Amino acid sequence: MTDDDRQFCALAAGLDVVGDLWSMLLIRELLVAPADEDGLLDGIPGMDRALLCDRLDWLRANGVVEGDGEYRLTPLGRGLDGTLTVLARWGRGCTTQD
Repeated sequence: MTDDDRQFCALAAGLDVVGDLWSMLLIRELLVAPADEDGLLDGIPGMDRALLCDRLDWLRANGVVEGDGEYRLTPLGRGLDGTLTVLARWGRGCTTQD
């Protein structure tokens, strides 16, 4: 898909903002409660601080996360709650398949 095509596809536009694993896991953590960097790193094993800061900067720049020191979801970010719930339910089904 070219950049010109993306402007006509809402799914592609959304995935451009939150479609990578680390961003989704950050959003999952922040749906539970606001957190600082250490709290986020504790909740996401395998994520290092540089990657965390990169993703937080990206999500802030795109209006999903706010804060500096303690991070929380914006109303736009909180709007992903149902989406992540459905995706997690779907993912559980994937892990039980042969």
